[in-house]
Amino acid sequence: GASARRPPPSPRDTDDESECDAGRRFFSEMVSFYASGEVVALLLQRAGAIGAWRELLGPGDPAAARGYTDRHGRVRRPKAPRSVRARWGRDK
Repeated sequence: GASARRPPPSPRDTDDESECDAGRRFFSEMVSFYASGEVVALLLQRAGAIGAWRELLGPGDPAAARGYTDRHGRVRRPKAPRSVRARWGRDK
């Protein structure tokens, strides 16, 4: 496959493309992050591509993906131990 890099989008461009996320409490931080660096565009082509991509990435919290012990000492089972976020994600 090939990839193309382009300069970072402006916050306005990112805002236009993220209308479905506008109600989330972290929306402004997400827009700032998206506009902070280069963009690599991916074209996902297959039935159920978005669901498959999300499964590959795993939960948004890397600790939940790989499993953790909470502040009360309870062990939380990993939700997606082989996902991208479990393997390489940074804890919050």
